[in-house]
Amino acid sequence: MLAMKNTLLGLITIILLSVTGTSVAASFDNSSLVWKKCTRCHHPDENGNIARIEEIRTTPEEWTVIVDRMRRLYGMRIQNGEMAALLKELCASQILSPEEATEISYINLFNNPQTIETPNDIEEEQLFATCVRCHSAGKIYSYRMMAPAWAKLRDFHIYIDPAIMYQMREMYWRSEADTTLKSLAKKLPYSRSWTAPEAKPDGEWLLLGVEPGKGNYRGKAVLKPMGDDEYTMEGSLSFSDGTFESFAGEATLYGGYALRSRTQQNGSATMGAFRFLNGKISGEHHHNAPDFRTSSSTWFPLTEKSQALRITPGYLLSGEQTTILIEGINLPEVSAKDISVSNEEVVVEQATTTSPETIEAVLTYRGQDHHNLDLSVKGLKVLSLKLAPRIDYLSMNPKLGRARVNGGVNYPAEGVQFQAVAYSGGADADNPLDDYLLGPVAADFSLAEEETRANDDDLVYLGAIETDGTYLPVGDYNPIPTREYGGEGTGMVKVIAKYTRGPTIYTAEGQLVVTVPDYIQRLK
Repeated sequence: MLAMKNTLLGLITIILLSVTGTSVAASFDNSSLVWKKCTRCHHPDENGNIARIEEIRTTPEEWTVIVDRMRRLYGMRIQNGEMAALLKELCASQILSPEEATEISYINLFNNPQTIETPNDIEEEQLFATCVRCHSAGKIYSYRMMAPAWAKLRDFHIYIDPAIMYQMREMYWRSEADTTLKSLAKKLPYSRSWTAPEAKPDGEWLLLGVEPGKGNYRGKAVLKPMGDDEYTMEGSLSFSDGTFESFAGEATLYGGYALRSRTQQNGSATMGAFRFLNGKISGEHHHNAPDFRTSSSTWFPLTEKSQALRITPGYLLSGEQTTILIEGINLPEVSAKDISVSNEEVVVEQATTTSPETIEAVLTYRGQDHHNLDLSVKGLKVLSLKLAPRIDYLSMNPKLGRARVNGGVNYPAEGVQFQAVAYSGGADADNPLDDYLLGPVAADFSLAEEETRANDDDLVYLGAIETDGTYLPVGDYNPIPTREYGGEGTGMVKVIAKYTRGPTIYTAEGQLVVTVPDYIQRLK
């Protein structure tokens, strides 16, 4: 009878697990820092699972926000060094999966991302109306929670900000929030805790990256373990414009894959948000103002095995002789006959190994159609190029850029990096054909007045854009006495890109909005 009862209880437990997504095995024992800091208020159940803590998975950045809120509002005592340890313990099991984290990676660096969030369906329209007035959608999609945890958010918001009922007075926010939170509970369920992989990112790496406005770069880095998922990081970068930079600092690995770096690069403080997965590291690092720059890179482990990893530019135009650069690891000595292409209308004129990491080749495309070209070097991994008859138009990226004026030492000016991107196969820059996206081109940028009112004077007060498309506000968040109404240095202007290729001049237009500082960054 007792055995039957235990079997029945086991079956009930399995059924409950399939419904709630909770785990019987607790992620934290009573020796963990999470247990010592959190169980004062969040009591463990009979299985040792800590209430609320083990109902949520989110990013290291959002766990930082949560723990800081516990400190500020509820008296959690955090000693020097404990925050870092607490975050690593939480992220060992309560972090998003790499696939989930990729969807919201644009908010990881708190660096004024230019992603424009738009609803994709009716449910998301409800979400935007109810929640994306104050938060970014990225913040909301940074969470996976059990249904009871989602449901608690309505009352949490009313407790934190009782005025919300009046601020959102054009709707009955309480019932609208209930509807939205029920939808999120289904769309973003907790599912299960995360198990960190055992692989570690220490070792030597080849970096291949791109920094809009400056160009491609290649470099090397070394990560050395300091213990407890902390690493030293140092390396050097060589840019396509002929400049060199070095960097050094530290990095922390959360959940076995989320690598966050803190370095100095040529005297500028940088922050990085990378993903260590399947033996590679990929992500972005960012320089704050006044050295405003953001770049993305992929890191490959340095081995003795020959590998071809990147080819630039990524396209050939009909009738043009194009010099391409193949980059990789331990590349072989080659000549033109060692470069194989999948299209007989492409001729390899010459090829030379210029270093163990680079091969230069000259190619000519003699066709008139759009194709994808496969290229290989002595049997190494196939790389892809696009073939096109011509450039048809340029598109501005972003179409609408948002910058923020300086708000003081803790809120530096936030800039925008514009790019001109070439397309082939159409003539409508508002509806680009992604199949024939060629890539960025080295355009010259300028600003012009966007007349939105009588006597529009925004251009006078917004400063200038660098010719490479880099814009950083020059003013701060203070009135300008000489300006009408004493307004600050904000406004909206046109951004114009001009690119000359042979006898043809291409142009593209976008808009730049310069607005106020982001004083409430926690709501990102």
